[in-house]
Amino acid sequence: MRKGTHTNGLESYSFTLRKSAIQGHGVFTLSNLPARRKIGEITGTLVRLPQARRAVERTKRIYMVELTHQWALDCSRGNELGHINHSCEPNCYLRIIRMRVEMYALVDIPAGAELTIDYGETPHIDGMKCSCNATACRGHV
Repeated sequence: MRKGTHTNGLESYSFTLRKSAIQGHGVFTLSNLPARRKIGEITGTLVRLPQARRAVERTKRIYMVELTHQWALDCSRGNELGHINHSCEPNCYLRIIRMRVEMYALVDIPAGAELTIDYGETPHIDGMKCSCNATACRGHV
């Protein structure tokens, strides 16, 4: 289990990685998170977008955020927020600001909850099967 703390400039929030009912390991908050509050920044390595897409096509998990038409953030070796799972009914969202990826709470999130985002489109051919179990699950990413 890996733990981390992020500061948004005003407050600090703590997280842990643990087994997820969605897929593999997910990010769980150890703090109550108020809606629309910045949670932290997803870190990783800048890579050229075509290279990042090819790498993702060969994996079962996505550790990439497309930043521009030329660049992506490879989150596989970044902080614990890079392990956030997909949900068709997410409780978080991402903002890309000057090649940085910030994560925000979409709604009030209680301590102990898994943090999720909607991955949107995937570079996988025919998409990926979704296992978020949300009421409005689309069945694929």
